[in-house]
Amino acid sequence: MNPRLKTALALVGSFALGGGLLWLALRGVDLSSVGTALADARWGWALPLVLVTVASHALRAWRWQLLLGAMPGEHERVGFGNAFASLLIGYLVNQAAPRLGEVARAANLSSRSDHTFSGVFGTVVAERVLDVVSLAIALLSVVLLFGSRVGVITERFVAGTMAALEALPISGTVLVLLLAASGAALLALAWFAFARGGEKVRGVLMGFKDGLASLLRVRQRLALVGSTLGIWVLYGVMTYIPLALLGLTDAYGLGFADAWALMNLGAVGMSLPSPGGTGSYHYIAVQTLVLLLGVAQAPAAAYAILTHASQLVLMCVLGVIALVWQGTSFRAVTRSARDASA
Repeated sequence: MNPRLKTALALVGSFALGGGLLWLALRGVDLSSVGTALADARWGWALPLVLVTVASHALRAWRWQLLLGAMPGEHERVGFGNAFASLLIGYLVNQAAPRLGEVARAANLSSRSDHTFSGVFGTVVAERVLDVVSLAIALLSVVLLFGSRVGVITERFVAGTMAALEALPISGTVLVLLLAASGAALLALAWFAFARGGEKVRGVLMGFKDGLASLLRVRQRLALVGSTLGIWVLYGVMTYIPLALLGLTDAYGLGFADAWALMNLGAVGMSLPSPGGTGSYHYIAVQTLVLLLGVAQAPAAAYAILTHASQLVLMCVLGVIALVWQGTSFRAVTRSARDASA
């Protein structure tokens, strides 16, 4: 399949998913009340939010360095600057093309080191494995903290989702058929890519295996665990600060434990293949605030809009700075990412 057509289809699907979930998240919300909540925000919290966000990305880049240093063979040490810039470039690309950012991140770093693309991409996947395990543990802690309330939100969340889907101008049968067709198309694309790849695919898989195995070869395991814990704590702080910024900590008595639950459930929304988590994050954040934490719908929507928009703007600004720092352009990075994943 033509790479441009494949990319276009992926973009259409991701934007459709994001748009649908954004409609679900804001359905019935009084937008004037959302505007009032944002206008009355305590914007003095904005600078601490930016600093904590940058610190979390820096810590993630350092953790990535640990994995890159555990790659087999003799390699030059990857500098923190290149790792940090590549990470930020990946985040920038992800805002427009979900999941292509991970490829762009690996392609940019491999072009500035003696590592192969497949090996670097393997370390990115190793990072994601670490993130999934960490998220599973964190979600378990949410269950322990909130007990039966998590069961209530699950039931109401599913019921509300089904009711909203029934309100769509298509039948449930048609929706299921569309989802099934999408899944079949993705499987067909995967088979086609593997069948056409031959020796190239096998070579890529060997490098990919080395990168993924770096998770087991890391010598500084305490640093790996500590950096992972630090990243998640900073994410919790990044979630708490907007609650304070909007006055929700005072109005609803929300604390760090509530922010921890919101952060973990919101991470599930960010993992869905919509552009930069648009729609999926909004929907899950609003549902969590309303159903689990008892926040009114308008301030809950204001929180979702504020946090997502601020992170989007910050990621774009930092990503552009990283592009200038690396002496490249968005077009060049995305082109190399598509070539690497073709």
